[in-house]
Amino acid sequence: MSNAKFYQTHHSPIGAWASLTFGAPDCGMGIEVQNPGADAIGSMLIGAADQKEMKTIGFIKKNGEAEKKTAAEGDAEQKKNFLLEKMLEMYQILPEAAVTRTLTPSMDRYQAGRLSFTVYTPYRALTDPLLAEIPKIECVPGLLMDVEYDNTDGEEDVTVYFGVMLDDMKRLYAEEGAEPALTCRNDWMFASDPADGSFAVRGMDAVRYLRAGTGHVHENGPGFLCKRIPAGEKGCLPLVWCVYQNAGSTGACDTVYYYNRYFASMREIPPFLFAHADEIRKEAISLDRELTEERVRENRMTESQAELFGQSLRAYYASTQLLLDGEKRVHWNVCEGAYLWRNTMDLCADHLAWELYQNPWVVRQIMDEYIDCYTYEDQVYFADKDEISDGGISFTHDMGCFFHYSAHGKSGYERENDSRNGFYFYMTTEELLNGIYCIAAYAIVSGDTKWLGERLELLLQLMTSLENRDAQDPADRNGILNGVSTKSGGCHLESTTYDALDHSLLEASGNLYVFIKTIGSLLLLQKCFERTGCGEGAERASSMLKRCMDSLPVFYDETHKRMRANAYADIEGYVIAAVEALVVPGLCGVASDLPDRFMEYVREHAQNCLQEGVCINKETGGLQLSSSSMNTWPSKTILTIFALEHLLKLAVPDSVKRELEGWCQVSARRCTISDQIQCDTRQVVGATYYPRIITSAVWIW
Repeated sequence: MSNAKFYQTHHSPIGAWASLTFGAPDCGMGIEVQNPGADAIGSMLIGAADQKEMKTIGFIKKNGEAEKKTAAEGDAEQKKNFLLEKMLEMYQILPEAAVTRTLTPSMDRYQAGRLSFTVYTPYRALTDPLLAEIPKIECVPGLLMDVEYDNTDGEEDVTVYFGVMLDDMKRLYAEEGAEPALTCRNDWMFASDPADGSFAVRGMDAVRYLRAGTGHVHENGPGFLCKRIPAGEKGCLPLVWCVYQNAGSTGACDTVYYYNRYFASMREIPPFLFAHADEIRKEAISLDRELTEERVRENRMTESQAELFGQSLRAYYASTQLLLDGEKRVHWNVCEGAYLWRNTMDLCADHLAWELYQNPWVVRQIMDEYIDCYTYEDQVYFADKDEISDGGISFTHDMGCFFHYSAHGKSGYERENDSRNGFYFYMTTEELLNGIYCIAAYAIVSGDTKWLGERLELLLQLMTSLENRDAQDPADRNGILNGVSTKSGGCHLESTTYDALDHSLLEASGNLYVFIKTIGSLLLLQKCFERTGCGEGAERASSMLKRCMDSLPVFYDETHKRMRANAYADIEGYVIAAVEALVVPGLCGVASDLPDRFMEYVREHAQNCLQEGVCINKETGGLQLSSSSMNTWPSKTILTIFALEHLLKLAVPDSVKRELEGWCQVSARRCTISDQIQCDTRQVVGATYYPRIITSAVWIW
C-alpha cells in the first residue's frame, strides 16, 4: 500500500453528498457539493518554505499545449490560465517521483522527505436510528487533515502551508485573524485551528510571505493556511475541510441533512472537529487495522485489494446522503453517481456486501421505504401465448432522480416504450429479484426475525409474483421467468441491470442471469419462510426451485458446453456475468444449499467462459462480462471473480485482477471511478463518479 499510484480520489464525509477530490498530481483539485462530477476547479498546494527554498506537493490543474498557444495569441481567458501556470512555477512543485502515497480505507497520506500530508476518512459504523440518535461525531460534514514537518535537523524556522489556487480566484474568501479560513460562500471551507498558532496568507505575491512566515491577506490570488515550525522541532498544522447545506431532497419527500440538527452553520463544524482530532486519528488507525491490515497480514486480502477497497469506500460515500424528513424519520440515499438515480435498486443489491457488514439498518431503512412507497402491482404479457395475465408486486428501478424523490409507485428512470430502440425500459423482473435479495439478505445476516415476521404477507406476495411471471397456469411453469410487464408498453421488453452492456444481457425474459438470480431468490425466500414458520411459502419456493432444476437442460448448449445467454433467443455470446448472481446467497451462507447438479452446470459454463478469446480479452487479458461486448464493468467484475473463486472454486487468471486494478486506477485516474470500461482499449465509457465499486467489500467477508 505504500506504493499506491496517483489517481483522483474522493475524500468525503459520511452522508453529506460531497467530495474533496484529488490524488493525481496533474489533475488538480475538485470540490463537489451535491454535484456528481469530478472536474477540477483549481490546484491544491501543500508544502514547506524558508528563505532558502520551497518544497511543494502539488495537485496541479494543467493546461495543454493548445491552450498555451491560444494564450500566446492573446485570448484573454487562456492568457489568464497561462499566467496561473507561470505563478505555480514559483512554488517549486516536487516531481511525482519524490512523493510516496499510502492509501488505506481511513487515510490518504503523501510523504516527501520531511514533509507529509494526511487526510483522515474513518468510515465508522452509524448508530441504528431506531435504537438511538445518530451521534454528532458520526455525521459531521467535514474531514480532518494534517500537514506535518520534521524540522529537528533544521537550522531555520520553516512555514508549512496548505493552499488552493482556484481557476476563478475571486471565488475564494480568505479570513485572517482569530479564525484563519478559506471559504467559498456558505458551501465549503478550509480552516485551521486558531488555538494552534496558524495564520492566513493570500495574494499574487503569497510566496514572499510564506518564506517570511508572516500573515498577509489580499483578496485576490491563491490562499494559504500556515503555521511556523521552529528549528529543532517537529510540527503539525491541523486542518479541516467541511461543507454545509440545508435541503437534501424535494419532490415526494422533503428532507434536510441530518447534520443540520447539530450544526446551525458551517462555522460550527471546524471547532467540533478540532476538539475531536485525536479521537479521529485514533479511530482511523483502528479501523484500518480492522478492515484491511489484519486481513493482509493473514493473507486473506492482498495489498492491492486493500488499496482498491480504500478507493471504493470513498467512491461510495461521495454519493451518500443521511437525511431527516419533517416527521424526524431518517432516510439514507445513495445517488447513482453521475447518472443521479436515487437508491437504484440494482445498486442496492450490489451494495449489500458493505452495508450488511457495516450498517445493516441502512438496508432495512431503504427496503422499508421501497415497500411503503415504491412498489406497484402489474399485469404481464406472454409472447408465446399472446395473452395478458395477472402479474403481481414489484419494485421501481429507483426512488427518483438528483434532488427529487419521484411520485410514489413510480421511478425516475422507467418509462413505457413502443420501440425496442428506446431508452429507460422497465426492469420489473430484475427489481423484483433484487428486492428479494435485499429483504432476505438483511433478515438472514442481521438475524432480525421480528422485522421479517412483520413482512410475511409481503413475502407471500413476492412468491406469487415470481410464479405469475413464470406462467399463469401452474401446470405450465418451468421456473424460467418469461412474463413481461404490460407497463413496458408496446415493445414488450423489460431490461436488466446490464442494459448498457449488449444484447446478450439486455432482455430479462428467458435471460440466463435472471434465471440464476431467480434460483438464488427462491432459495433465500425458502429460508425466510422457514424462519417465519410459514410452511406453505417454503413449499411453494421449494417446488419452483425443483422446476428450475428441471429446466437446466433448456439453457444447456451441448456443442459448446456452456449455458446459453437466453433460453428463448438464439444468442451466440458466452455470459460469465451470470455467475455473479450467486454472490448474495454466498454472503448469506446458503449457497451450500444450492443443488450440486445446478452448481456443476454453472461451473462448467464458467470454465468454458474463462478462455482467452471468449471472456478473457485477447488484447489485454481483462475480463469481458459477455464475450460479445467490450463494455465491461469493474464492480460486476469483482462480484464475478468472487463467485468464481469462492463459490465455484475456479482459478481466475492473474491478468484479470491486474486489469481490474488498472481500470480503476489508470483508466479512470482523471474521473475517480468509472464503472464502464472498454475492455480492449482500457478506455472509460461511462458511469463516472460511481458508488457501485463498493462491491469490493466482498473481500472483507
